[in-house]
Amino acid sequence: MQPVLLACAAHLIYLTGFVIFKTTGASLPPLSPRRPFHATVKLVSSAPWLVGLATVMSGTVVAAAAVNTAPVSIMLATYLFGLLLLLAVGLSGFKERLNRREGSALGLLAAALVLVAVPIVYGYGAFPSRSGAGLPDPSPWMFAAATVPSLLFPIWLFCVRERKVEGRHARRLTGVAYGIGAGVLLGTAETMGVAMIPYVTEAPRELLYTPYPVVFLLAGALGLGLLHIGLQERRLILVCAVMNIVGKIQLVCGAALLFGEPWPSEPLWLALELTGVFLALYAVLLFPRYERVGRPVAAVPPAPKAAPARVQLSPDRPMPPQPPRLPHVQAPPRAHL
Repeated sequence: MQPVLLACAAHLIYLTGFVIFKTTGASLPPLSPRRPFHATVKLVSSAPWLVGLATVMSGTVVAAAAVNTAPVSIMLATYLFGLLLLLAVGLSGFKERLNRREGSALGLLAAALVLVAVPIVYGYGAFPSRSGAGLPDPSPWMFAAATVPSLLFPIWLFCVRERKVEGRHARRLTGVAYGIGAGVLLGTAETMGVAMIPYVTEAPRELLYTPYPVVFLLAGALGLGLLHIGLQERRLILVCAVMNIVGKIQLVCGAALLFGEPWPSEPLWLALELTGVFLALYAVLLFPRYERVGRPVAAVPPAPKAAPARVQLSPDRPMPPQPPRLPHVQAPPRAHL
């Protein structure tokens, strides 16, 4: 029960940091992911943003304590609690509104989280034990295949795929693209954090000779910066919902691939876990990537043509000359035979 409470507390702390990022964005100039150095200088020089950063980092520590004795998927299962908090804060605190498609995607996401939470509620006996696994030791090729695309994907997303279109065909992005990019980066950072936990408890000095701290700091810094840029103008609910679910899925899958993180051993619980993960990914695809275009303005019917005004002549103004009239000539009568 203690890991579940710690995971829920981590989601609450995360949301507090995200709210600080959201409120801080109004006092900063508009930032762009295509100018990373300019965005970094502006963010680091903002004291409120640093407070939000410290809040998010404290949530990372609480999450690490939760997954130290429990499966990593506990962060995905308990996110249902964080999603409810996110909806309450976004709808009441920031007066955000969702259309029907966005509400359906959030409902499907909640159902997916329920499926993932069933093995957790059933008990940790559904998961193989992680004790005695030792220090993580993935092959260099597998580590590079799992981390390099995660770092390059956000660059491709915003520099190629979601490039801004100017002119009459310009479309404003929703928070989905920012949530996906930040989720991939922060999920990679959390995966590196899971890898560092055994080193911290068993071999702290050897941790400095591993790539985990470097990737953790790089992916975490890029992810938090991209998250703030997304929250600056986009809706809190969309950005954070997509970011959290993408990040937690990458955490679960990445930890299982690189470090042998256990999944449910029984076929029933494994099927529920996989079904929940795929439904969550499908829910992300259902979110619209662009804001809806407003209703077109109805065409105004042309005004009826006014009748030509009569020219009123003043008494002092003479009448215009009239053309002379020809005399009427009557035809002679025909003779009747």
